[in-house]
Amino acid sequence: MPGTSANQRERGSRSLLSDYCLQLGTLLERQHTERALVAARDQAERAAIMAEAAMRQAQEADRAKTKFLANMTHELRTPLNAIIGFSELIQNSPHQTNEHPAYAGYINDSGSHLLGILNGVLDLARIEAGRLILEQQVVSIEELVHASLSSVNAAAAAKSLNIASRTPCEHVVWMDPNKMKRVLVNLLSNAIKFTAPGGNIDIFSELAPSGEMMISVHDTGCGIPVEYLDRVLEPFGQVEDHLTREADGIGLGLPIARALVVLHGGTIGLASEVGAGTTVELRLPADRVRSPELVSDDA
Repeated sequence: MPGTSANQRERGSRSLLSDYCLQLGTLLERQHTERALVAARDQAERAAIMAEAAMRQAQEADRAKTKFLANMTHELRTPLNAIIGFSELIQNSPHQTNEHPAYAGYINDSGSHLLGILNGVLDLARIEAGRLILEQQVVSIEELVHASLSSVNAAAAAKSLNIASRTPCEHVVWMDPNKMKRVLVNLLSNAIKFTAPGGNIDIFSELAPSGEMMISVHDTGCGIPVEYLDRVLEPFGQVEDHLTREADGIGLGLPIARALVVLHGGTIGLASEVGAGTTVELRLPADRVRSPELVSDDA
């Protein structure tokens, strides 16, 4: 029957259309699922990369902590052994001799060294915690450099080092004189420590074209490999292992100096060449620099 054939054809067409729509829907759903799976996989890979990076950072921090503890143990044990040993010699000596003043000197040196280490750690902790307050005033750069040199002249003379000072700049700077003196003493002490006997150290200051006050310390010491320049500015960062290096210390001189300069709004940078020496340059902001004439007028 014609009517029946037409109905059958219509139902067949609807069935084919339904099948096609179902297949299309399944295909689209599958593509959507595949895209979702790809996105999820990418997110998982990124998360894995971030987790691996975090794990490496944690491992590096753990190694730094371990190295710091090893350095600290070594640095504290040596002076403490000297303090205890020489104290026992003095206590147990049946007779006072001419050697006793020397023993007392060893005790004093070891105690001072130990105290310096502990003070350095505590000062760095205060700086990082934001608890260090600047007590500021107008300071002459020439007087600051002179006072800093007075603190290290004996150590330089003991190694027959020549220290030259050039401070042609007559401007003064608004700063904390004690803390900035400590910066320069740290820089000069480092230069003395790593310069061979008979070497030279120069400290120079000038007003930069930008108006910043620049102070640099240059030595003819052993120098620092370029790959270690960033490390030595970090707390407890040192070029050599604590068992092989010749100089004492736990790597706080430069980090403390940089932290104190940053507190003044300044910057500190290093330039060095192995076998040719090191230059440390600090810059204080132009808004801290005062003309001596203006300061005199204000007074």
